[in-house]
Formats: sequence, C-alpha cells, structure tokens
Amino acid sequence: MNNALGRISALARLVLVDGMRRHALMGLVLLALAIIVSGLFFFAFVPRDIGRVSVDFVVTIGWCAGMVFLLFHAVQVMSWGEDRRVIHTLLAHPLSRTDYVLGVFAGLAGLLVLLNVILGIAGFGVLYLIKSWVGVAFFARLGVWEYLLSWWGVLSIEAMILAVIVLFSGMIRGGFTVLLVTLSYYLICNGLPVALEFFKGGSELVQKALVGMTLVFPNFSRFDYKGLVVVANQWPAASSLLLNLAYVVLYCVLTLTLAAGIYGRRDLK
Repeated sequence: MNNALGRISALARLVLVDGMRRHALMGLVLLALAIIVSGLFFFAFVPRDIGRVSVDFVVTIGWCAGMVFLLFHAVQVMSWGEDRRVIHTLLAHPLSRTDYVLGVFAGLAGLLVLLNVILGIAGFGVLYLIKSWVGVAFFARLGVWEYLLSWWGVLSIEAMILAVIVLFSGMIRGGFTVLLVTLSYYLICNGLPVALEFFKGGSELVQKALVGMTLVFPNFSRFDYKGLVVVANQWPAASSLLLNLAYVVLYCVLTLTLAAGIYGRRDLK
C-alpha cells in the first residue's frame, strides 16, 4: 500500500512540475490575473449592485481559466501519454496502470488547486479594494467564508470534469476527440436541469429517464455558491454541504475506478 502511494505521488509530482514549467500554463495564469485586475477599472460602469456583479466577475473568470486548463492542458497531457509514448515509458517501471491513472489525475488536480488558489487570492484582493472604494451603499458585504465556499464549488466542478477527461482518454483515442466529447458532456450537464424543469408535469417515463441521467451527468448549478458572498445569514445547511462533498468524492472515485479498469484492459500498442 505504501509503495503504491509512493509511486502515485511520484508520478503526481512529475505531472505537477511539468505543468508548472509549461509557458502556456503560466500564460493562462497571467491572462486570468490581468482580467481579474482589470475589474478595478471597469466596476465604475456598473450603476448599482456593484458587489454582486464584481463577485460574479471574479469567480467566473476563475472558472473560465479552470475550463481552459481542463480542455486544453489536461486533455493534451492525457493524449501525450500515448502520442509521445510517455505511458509506455512509465509503465516500463514498476508502475501499474491504476497507479498511472491516479498519479496523472492527482498531478493535474494539484495544478488545478494551485491555479484556483492564485486566482482566488488575487480576486479577493480586487474585491476588497472595490469594496473599500465604493462603500457600503454599493458593496454591502464581502463574506470571507462564503468566498472560500464559492471557490470550493468551482474546484468541485473542475475535479469532476477532470475525472471524466481521464475516463474519456482511456475510452477514446485522440486529444481532439476527447475535447469534443468532454464539451458535449459539459453541455449535457448544464442542459439537464433545464430539461427537468421543462418536462415537469409531463410524461413520468421521461422524467424518470432524465433523473436517471443525472447520476452520470451531475447538476453543476448545485455547486454555485458565489451569490452567497454578498448576502448575510445565507450559509447553506451542513447536511447540504456534506452531501455535496460526498457526491463529489464518490463521483470522482467511481469515475477513476472505471477509468483504471478501462486502461487495464486497453491495448496500448
């Protein structure tokens, strides 16, 4: 068990260091930071409710940066594993395919956490400056814990998408194909709640089918907490937070288990 954890952590560090050395990833961080800081110059054009608009802007930019990371860097890393025969080199060492799946996921997840921490700290600084400039009348509250919760929601969504990318990369060959399938998956996840609302009161069979699809395509809106940052006494119930946490962990574990099984049976020649 300890040997397996050591192998997984070693591969995760390799993926983490490789990602930090890539100029494209550094460029993504700098671009996102520049856009977040630009909020200092444009918030004056918002006539009212500056606090809510500013928080939405900062968290949305962080979410967009995470999606760009997932759809381009993460998908590329998984495709490079075969295109450049990296996976063959790694598996030539005492590293199982399950270790490979978990190690790559852990390394990419570490990069995601680092990206969100950097953007989250910068975003909070920008929001704090805006709040101090406009006053309580336009920016009544900036909840620290609610702000952290909103970024946890963003990271939860990104972690589930990352697990799905690892799964799709084992099922499908070609980075571009994985990118398209991942985009389709994301669109279905966003569209299912709309479909459930549309067919409410309609055919019971259709409703059950849509509810069953939510087991595979999660409702990402349940992890959207950015609206709580500027309001008081709206902290979610502990049971709701624990349920969402358990859902994310279980979803990632099951998806990675399935991915490890697929990689274990896949012909890599």
